[in-house]
Amino acid sequence: MILNEQQRQIGRDNFADALKLTRRELLPALVALPSATAFYWGYERLRGDPVRAALIGGGGQGRSHIDSLNPEYIRLVAFSDIRPSQQKKARISLEAKYGNAAREIDLIPDYHRLLDRRDIEMVIVALPLHLHAAASIEAMEKGKHVLCEKLMAKTVADCKRMARTAKKTEKLLAIGHQRHYSYLYANALEVASQPDILGDVRHIRAFWHRNQTEGGKPGAEKGDFDTWFPKIPAEDQGVDYARYGYKSLEELVRWRVYRRTGEGLMAELGSHQLDACGILLRAVAGGGRKEAIHPKAVSGVAVNSFFTDGREVEDHVFLTYEYPRDVVVTYSSITTNEADAYGEQVMGSRGTLGILSERDVYLLKEKALKDTRISWVERRVAEPSAVSTSTVQWTAGLGVQDTLSSRGYREEQEHLAWLIRNPGKGQPRCGAEVGLADAVVTLVSNLAARQRRRIEFRPGWFDVNSDELPQ
Repeated sequence: MILNEQQRQIGRDNFADALKLTRRELLPALVALPSATAFYWGYERLRGDPVRAALIGGGGQGRSHIDSLNPEYIRLVAFSDIRPSQQKKARISLEAKYGNAAREIDLIPDYHRLLDRRDIEMVIVALPLHLHAAASIEAMEKGKHVLCEKLMAKTVADCKRMARTAKKTEKLLAIGHQRHYSYLYANALEVASQPDILGDVRHIRAFWHRNQTEGGKPGAEKGDFDTWFPKIPAEDQGVDYARYGYKSLEELVRWRVYRRTGEGLMAELGSHQLDACGILLRAVAGGGRKEAIHPKAVSGVAVNSFFTDGREVEDHVFLTYEYPRDVVVTYSSITTNEADAYGEQVMGSRGTLGILSERDVYLLKEKALKDTRISWVERRVAEPSAVSTSTVQWTAGLGVQDTLSSRGYREEQEHLAWLIRNPGKGQPRCGAEVGLADAVVTLVSNLAARQRRRIEFRPGWFDVNSDELPQ
């Protein structure tokens, strides 16, 4: 969705106007509250007694969790990482977050020892993908509640083992598809659910485009500018990688580019988009449907057409999904061009809703110029709300926390902590069953793209209690 700045502003204004009509009763109440997003997601402030938690994995995702921690809900008491370079970066993030109090947070490199601590109630698992299941299952078996980063696990079988362990141990298991807690996406869902705004939706275009070539610099094919292929830090040279199950230091540091430890673009990026498409299509379907809609079939192509650095995962992926009602979703993830960045375009007979980079939402009406301001009087609402409902606008200046900074990380952490302190009050919005469904879609997509064939999804794959697995 390439738009000039005038068209972007028009799209933002159209979206804000549509929200005034769809949320006119909810938002006036929200702006008077100290935490609008907490109210919206259905949890309250913890009045003292924050949950004692630990972080397992101090890489980029782990540090995103550090940055998002709310001390009113969670007291971080320990963290784990086996790489000195990541330990150092995590310490810097902790000091920026907590100041001198960060010194009280213990570093325990071996996460098995960390899980032996009885004072830890909850762990955030931000390890390489192939370790998600083992760490989460061990944590639950040792009495900890778990927030595990996406993708839930590297195989569907492991996802089901995690879900069954959560049930057996009666521990909460949340999966880090944070769009389930993004207020930006919540606003988009409100608009998407109005048939008189988008009309008949038959196509969603989803994409995550990056340029890992530094703009086409010579030698880029060797991975010199790819964030997934970093240089090995000097302080990590002495890590005993074999002790922790890695075949080489390169596999430890560059785990995303190896098939044994990662699942490539679909697991790291595409899983977010397909998760978003499922909940967007749920909104479009209407009828009070609560669960996301699953695709019926997928076909695609995955290629490693640029990099020559020995990586085992693809650098370009293109997929087509067949959903109920003959809705088609297309997805592309590329590493040599960043046009459009990442997001989703919901395309209906009356309008197009574009969500870009988890920051902006645009609404453009069919049969109107992209730079034409749209009036929504056809919705026949007698009086639009006086409260602006643009996420950026209504939170600015009101002292109300928004999810543009946390992108839902803070809210998923807070909600899990609240559930721990309020037993029986519900389950995580992205729990084991939702995480399993996202993993099924992602992993079967990889199969289809790598084998260049069409695969039909089977209901048993999505069923936690079924032993049926994709082959």
